[in-house]
Amino acid sequence: MSGCRKLALSALLAAAASLLSPVLAAAADKVPVVGIVAIDLQNSFFVRMRQAGDEAAKDYGVKTIWQGSEGSLEKEVSNIENFVNQGVDIILVDPLDRAAIASAVQKAKAKGIPVIAMGNKVDGNWNYNTLYPDYTNMSMVARALGKQLDGKGEVALLIGGKGNYVSDTREQAFRDVLKKEFPGIRLVGVEPTNWDSSRSANAMQTWLSTYPNLKGVACFADSICIAAKAIADASGRKLLFASYEGDPEMFPSVADGSTVIDVLNGAYRVGYWNIAAAARIVRGAKYGTDLFMPTYFVMSEKTAGALRAKGLDLPFITPEKAKTEALNYRAQMGPKQPDAALSVGSK
Repeated sequence: MSGCRKLALSALLAAAASLLSPVLAAAADKVPVVGIVAIDLQNSFFVRMRQAGDEAAKDYGVKTIWQGSEGSLEKEVSNIENFVNQGVDIILVDPLDRAAIASAVQKAKAKGIPVIAMGNKVDGNWNYNTLYPDYTNMSMVARALGKQLDGKGEVALLIGGKGNYVSDTREQAFRDVLKKEFPGIRLVGVEPTNWDSSRSANAMQTWLSTYPNLKGVACFADSICIAAKAIADASGRKLLFASYEGDPEMFPSVADGSTVIDVLNGAYRVGYWNIAAAARIVRGAKYGTDLFMPTYFVMSEKTAGALRAKGLDLPFITPEKAKTEALNYRAQMGPKQPDAALSVGSK
């Protein structure tokens, strides 16, 4: 080939490369899109979860699109299907009913879109599940409340909704411990709230008028417990509470002992953790089907001492320490941490 022809060919190849390179660069620089289907974006837990989730998105270089379902199963399924149609890179969903979303998860599978069921167990042979040690933790919540009541009296339980794995698991753990360990305690009411604090307040009002011997209330989540406790406090009834999630509004009552125990998942920690997991999965990280986040029991020193004297000794952090741990998510789960840091592999 002559020198002129070689130069012409080189020029042609260079020109072609210059046309292709922006396309290739755009593909290489594509920002993964994470679609998140929340139960409700107005509840304080989900508001905080979103805030920290968006911080994780910046840290990990992904784009987040949040859709609330307002506690509606139909809307939740519709939100999942919309994300499938949009072709997002991964979908996270907090299932109101794990069985009811299975068909929508299968539609994501057909498009090759990974799905993470947040705080829930969905058996779909496709999705991941980001979970907490709920049965173990709620068993301890029941045990602490039962011990502090000296194994006697009437108690009630506020839950989320039937069919939700987290709510069902925590309810079952609470029931099992009372039945096996505290035969002198009577569970007089179990009320589904659908994550609505007004419903928990109404239930509390009903229980106060119906059960004059009510001594304690357990809650599957702090956001609904706070409203119920406010009603009880306003009535002048001195009830003991026990709860789960680690919302900072709950910590003053943990500190004064009127809330015996709380469990710190932490809304900020949960939000950051889920987006971090999604970003890693979409970029090829290998995880088992179930990921488990480490949690903490939160009690005052005084309450812990009282329980210890009654034969219950458990690891805990104080409300002040919990405030720090609740915001320490970047150090625990940030991009500099190994993939293994996101799952403790424990139920």
